[in-house]
Amino acid sequence: MKKPLIIFLGLIAVLVLCLIALSQREKSDSSDHSPADTLTLYCAAGLRNPVSDIIDQYTSETGRKVTVIYNGSGALLSQIQLGKGDLYLPANIFYIREAQKLGLAADETIPVSYLTAKIIVRKNNTSIQSLDDLTKPGVRISFANKSAAIGKFTRRILTENGLLKNIEANIIVTKPTVNSIIQDVTIGSADATIAWGALAENSPELRTIEVPIFTAQKSHASITLLRSTRNQAKAMHLARYISANDKGLETFKSYGFETHSPTKDKKELPKPSL
Repeated sequence: MKKPLIIFLGLIAVLVLCLIALSQREKSDSSDHSPADTLTLYCAAGLRNPVSDIIDQYTSETGRKVTVIYNGSGALLSQIQLGKGDLYLPANIFYIREAQKLGLAADETIPVSYLTAKIIVRKNNTSIQSLDDLTKPGVRISFANKSAAIGKFTRRILTENGLLKNIEANIIVTKPTVNSIIQDVTIGSADATIAWGALAENSPELRTIEVPIFTAQKSHASITLLRSTRNQAKAMHLARYISANDKGLETFKSYGFETHSPTKDKKELPKPSL
């Protein structure tokens, strides 16, 4: 009787040890993929194409998960005020300055790209060649609202040059992102818009028109860490990856964006030691 009992107790002991080991493994797996290990990047909608590719490449190379929230730069700032995250990449540095004033962002930034506003029309539209043509009767303009970087930027430049009032008469709709106003021109629901040229220059259906007052004042897209980040080292690593000449900036260039040299900014984020 003693032998079967010893075998039975031994089997129970082995089973208990297996259950403990399994429990520890599940805890470890859960820890490896906890929300704290997933970085959150707030990114301007107009930068979606290059940033999406960059994040895919980053995750493939590092195994780190990144959640990207795309929206108009101003709308993103409102979202940051209500939630938490790690990085902010708006289409104009103005929004980073605002985030800094609110105590939401670090003092340092890393420059990523120059953005040049241009008139966007369909390729077969030859009647529009300049800003003056946007004031002609019957021209339908789709325009970004003020929560989008392009909307705020173009309104400021046009106002400074006394042109906004004449163009406003032909605005038939306003949209929250630069992608939306370009789409309106693509599908023909609007004749023209003013948007970041890089988003339309590779389109077979669209034509971009340079405007001197926009070319003279380019928008600067930069990235910064948010003070709510729980993992500063990993957030810095991703910021550096996005702004690296041989990583993220190559992707930006492939989409037609003009890029910064990350070594020229005097207030760069310090290089993380990982």
